[in-house]
Amino acid sequence: MLVTRIIGSCPQCQTQNSFGNVSIHSNALTRGCGSCSYSQTFLLPELKKTIVYLDQSFLSHAFREELDEFKTCADFIRQIAHDQLLVCPRSSTHKTETMQWRDSRRENLWEFIKRTSRGHEFAPEYRIKQEQILCAFRRFLANDKGAFPIQISDALSHDVNQWEDYFTVEVETVKEDPELTRKAKEDTTSRLPGLFDAWRKHSRAFEEHLLFEYASAAEIYINSFARMATRMKNGDLTALIDSPIDSQIVEVMIRELDEDTDAVASFQKIPDFFKSSFFREVPVEYISCGIVTVLRDCVKMGQYSNPNKAKERLSGFFFDLNYISAYAPYCDAMYIDNEMHQFAKDKRLRISDKFGTKFFSKSNMDEFSTYLESIHTQKNEKLLDAIEMVYPKSTMGAKA
Repeated sequence: MLVTRIIGSCPQCQTQNSFGNVSIHSNALTRGCGSCSYSQTFLLPELKKTIVYLDQSFLSHAFREELDEFKTCADFIRQIAHDQLLVCPRSSTHKTETMQWRDSRRENLWEFIKRTSRGHEFAPEYRIKQEQILCAFRRFLANDKGAFPIQISDALSHDVNQWEDYFTVEVETVKEDPELTRKAKEDTTSRLPGLFDAWRKHSRAFEEHLLFEYASAAEIYINSFARMATRMKNGDLTALIDSPIDSQIVEVMIRELDEDTDAVASFQKIPDFFKSSFFREVPVEYISCGIVTVLRDCVKMGQYSNPNKAKERLSGFFFDLNYISAYAPYCDAMYIDNEMHQFAKDKRLRISDKFGTKFFSKSNMDEFSTYLESIHTQKNEKLLDAIEMVYPKSTMGAKA
């Protein structure tokens, strides 16, 4: 067997420097000998880790080590994560934004982000959205009016509350075209001032704007599917490959319909769902539509009147909106940029009350440090003893 952390001689065959930690599975540590078949198993304390999302700006500052407050905070996070009290999963947004960095250290930054995540990774945003909408649709069909169930497995495929093994498996995703992504980001941001001009002309109240955003989101899903279905009906099978990923959401919903009922009445349940409170309670829609409505309200109140400054302040708005709306319900805390922090903590949305997520940014860095310290104080003697067993400070390397 492969001994990854040698701690001394084997108790059975007495071979020197052959015995130590082999692997960790769930909450059990296996020790064994590289020279004979002797092994031991130790049960480890159960864990309850805090899930913290660190945005790209935090990770970039921590990587560059130019500002002491970020370096100190990142070092502290690494220590707490080593102590099995905290995880900071990476996401596809981290990869996308890293690949847009035109610095020669781009690959080094990505390796830093992967090390910080310690092998934990969120599911893609579109997959979480699809799972949540499908869950809500099933509840709509069953008229289940209970609270929307937040399933951590929708966002993280592996149980984070397990002791981390010595090895992680990296699966490379399809490489993106950074220039194409950058152009799409710039094009989207450049259209914001035009949207703002239209928003200022509307006199709707906050709640009316919010309902409008829900209706707009529903329209996107329905129209995306309709365009894909029309192309396929006309013999264009490439629609299955190049249609927007949101077009698949209605397609998946259709599979949930009862085939034994009248087809027209059955299909009517889809637009009925999108008009219902069940759709409005989908977490990703609740957060994204809410934040856009807060931005609308800020524009109506006179903010972002300078187009150039508005584009600069909101340059990453849609990237941030996507990951915050997807991941916030599954996080205990998120570190985000100052602009999005103001939107996310708006009292009318009650995001923190609804999902229990705390939000931090550079504007309240001291509070973030205090929050991390509160996690650190959860260490106890039992946990410290187990950490020393699992991750001994003095080892002699691996031996087969």
